[in-house]
Amino acid sequence: MKAFAPGQRWTYRTRPGEETSTLMVLGRDQSAAGQVAVSVRIEDIVLRPPIGGIITELMHAPIEETALRQSVTELLQEGLPLPSDLGSYETWRLEFEKGGAGAFDLPLADTLDLIDRAAEHQPPSLQHPLFRKTNVQIIAPFEEEEAPAGHSQGRGGQA
Repeated sequence: MKAFAPGQRWTYRTRPGEETSTLMVLGRDQSAAGQVAVSVRIEDIVLRPPIGGIITELMHAPIEETALRQSVTELLQEGLPLPSDLGSYETWRLEFEKGGAGAFDLPLADTLDLIDRAAEHQPPSLQHPLFRKTNVQIIAPFEEEEAPAGHSQGRGGQA
């Protein structure tokens, strides 16, 4: 299998309903402890944050190289230009190299399930790291539901 390199687009074993999803390699980095992670941008996914809307792109997700190797199925393109906004990747990379940040160690589809489940249980706030503009792009309009005074309302209207 070809080595991961920035600008590659790969298909991977997707979640059901996301068969057209692909990933783009942003970088391959090694921590001070020797851990190797590949940072990817994932397109054509469906995440439903508690703030509403639909997230279709995850702008940066660091995956351990061995887990990503288990996930990818076909190299589609090489030499693609990287996105202009790599702020979240660069911030993560600096911490990862020093040992202060980690990477997901699950296959990519399982990682997306984990992110989706974690997002479901977070309070509805655009300030949560999973929903910051540099990490995701929310394409559907949304409205924050207002709970009666003294109650917090989560996904599905449960307190």
